[in-house]
Amino acid sequence: MSLSTFSGAILGLIPILVVLFLMIRFSLPAFKAMPLGWLSASILAFLFWKTPINWIAGATLKGFIIAFDILIIVFGAVLLYFTMLEGGAIRTISKTVMGMSEDRRIQANLAWLLGAFFEGIAGFGTPGAIVGPLLFGMGFPAIISACLVLIFNSTPVSFGCIGIPVWGGVGGSLKTEELQKVFSLSGIEFNYWINFLLTRYVAIIHGIIGTFLPLLALFLLIKWTGGKKGDFKGAMVPAILAGLSFTLPYTISAFLLGPEFPSLLGSIFGILIYYLLLKSRVVKVSKIYEFSSQKISIEEGGKYVSTIKAFTPYLLISLILFFTRAFPGIKKIVEENLVIGWRGILGTNISQSFKILNNPGIYFIFVVLLSNLIFKMGKNEIKIAWVKTLKRLAPASIALLFALALSQTMIYTSENPFHMSSMIVMIAKGIASLTGKFYSLFSPFVGILGAYIAGSNTVSNIMFSGFQFATAGILGLSRTLILSLQVIGGAVGNMICVHNVVAVCATLGIIGKEGIIIKKNLLPSILYGLMAGIIGTIFIILFPNLF
Repeated sequence: MSLSTFSGAILGLIPILVVLFLMIRFSLPAFKAMPLGWLSASILAFLFWKTPINWIAGATLKGFIIAFDILIIVFGAVLLYFTMLEGGAIRTISKTVMGMSEDRRIQANLAWLLGAFFEGIAGFGTPGAIVGPLLFGMGFPAIISACLVLIFNSTPVSFGCIGIPVWGGVGGSLKTEELQKVFSLSGIEFNYWINFLLTRYVAIIHGIIGTFLPLLALFLLIKWTGGKKGDFKGAMVPAILAGLSFTLPYTISAFLLGPEFPSLLGSIFGILIYYLLLKSRVVKVSKIYEFSSQKISIEEGGKYVSTIKAFTPYLLISLILFFTRAFPGIKKIVEENLVIGWRGILGTNISQSFKILNNPGIYFIFVVLLSNLIFKMGKNEIKIAWVKTLKRLAPASIALLFALALSQTMIYTSENPFHMSSMIVMIAKGIASLTGKFYSLFSPFVGILGAYIAGSNTVSNIMFSGFQFATAGILGLSRTLILSLQVIGGAVGNMICVHNVVAVCATLGIIGKEGIIIKKNLLPSILYGLMAGIIGTIFIILFPNLF
């Protein structure tokens, strides 16, 4: 028996609600909650969608393969952190960054800019894996470090990893004969629409909200660390200037260069601008803000290395990732060579490939081996770094494996004898039917939902761009603006998506605290999505004829 859109949406929400309920209400760690979420999705898929067992199993295996791809990134990032920890580099970096400002509020602003840089150049959880441990090494509490880097990892994400969420996610999703006809009939050239029209509106809306994101983070930092109103007011201007330092070059880059470089160039210029503002004393605070509990807490002994050596691993990984993604010739080599794939998994049409050279984790591990030489590390120091890494990744691996299995199982419920939509699409259609002409207010939350489930702005765009495009046409709304809100929502979902939360917790050694972090970041993500919806709705009213 075929399900209605309403009943399908209700049933489809159950696996998501199971995970949320277990993690938030009972503080169950993700490595226990995610398998139960996957199990509930599999049972629903079999009983109500009548999805064949081999398709459920094939979707699960695809999720495992994707998770393995992600785990290599996390493993490499965690191993680099512990290598730098044992080699003395974290102490040196902490001292250097602390030298720019001893004020915790300014340090948080610097984390915003640094995280944007790593998102622009690598994406895929890299900012959390690098900047989270860096904040923790400087003395920020672990949970607060995780929350901040996840909040910051939103505005830059839409143009992360050289713009993949836009040209790869939206572009790949809309390249069907049916949807391409809409562009042809409207006289809109598709590549121009992707690279400039869509990109510009994504950047404008992100830029407006992102300017105030460090200010929101400042408020939360003061609240979470027991500060006073004066501590917040005293650093409002530095926070807004930190926002503008990134969002202005970010938006300009989007207008001039397309989707590949806004986050990368925005962060590079942003770091330079903010450094000059600090040096010129334009950015300043009247008194230093310190956490009441501790001055600094770095998990290592007294070993130091030179400043140049300390920053060398980050410089190397940044250069490698930039060259493998920014230059078409090199990018083609890393994407097309050493590719392992599995076609027709378990007799289905499901396929998945693993591009070895395109995985940032491979380069993290390479830089780790070089770092052993750069820091002149002994066998015992190297062994300690590897042991600590493996211990931290064991529970994270389980969580990631079943989180991806859950998302893929929900997607492939589209394979059923009744030709029903998948759980994901039914949930989205249910939301659209309830919102009508006010859909633009809710459109970002479809993107957030997709990112929460799939753990990726790119995957969220792949899942929902076609649906958002069609819904906008049915409701008579601007397709450009609705798709912009989808892209933005998919970026905002990174604040709370299980994959990113687990990855950050793994790097910080706080596995089991995922529910706490999601609970803290839920309000900022809702606020960001709501602001995006309001701005998008205003633009729809102002530009009614925009494609």
